[in-house]
Amino acid sequence: MDNLRIAVVSDSHDNATNLEKAASIANEQNCSYFFHLGDFISPFTAQKLKEFKCIIKAVYGNCDGELLGLQSTINTMGGDIEKPPMKFDLEGKRVILMHEPFLLEELIKSQEADFIFYGHLHKVDVRREGKTLVLNPGESGGWVRKPTFFIVDMDSAAVEKITL
Repeated sequence: MDNLRIAVVSDSHDNATNLEKAASIANEQNCSYFFHLGDFISPFTAQKLKEFKCIIKAVYGNCDGELLGLQSTINTMGGDIEKPPMKFDLEGKRVILMHEPFLLEELIKSQEADFIFYGHLHKVDVRREGKTLVLNPGESGGWVRKPTFFIVDMDSAAVEKITL
């Protein structure tokens, strides 16, 4: 697939308006996937992704409350949510999604992944460690810092930070 673009969002913390804005921008940017790295908080917030046209992959965060409700909501939209780390292959690239950066340095050292996306810290992080691109999109909730997320081109590894 040419131009595989991914929206990468974390820590929305029930800011449904910003999550909906991120999904709208992801649609406009022709993203094929929407990765959420934890802390939706509640199912009604996750429901804002229903207008997103493509595939949702998400992990639970430490503040997510109603896990079964979140799972039902995401699954109803054709997406997947699970306990981190979520590991999968996407168009020949090895991807890891996680919330808290537990074992982050060990995963980086292993060089098993092309991309590691994590959240929790509410702080933007973009760095290359060997073959692995490590990314934290900051927070989309906007409660601690300016609300941000990433659009990532998986083929070129180009990262665009979007401020909501």
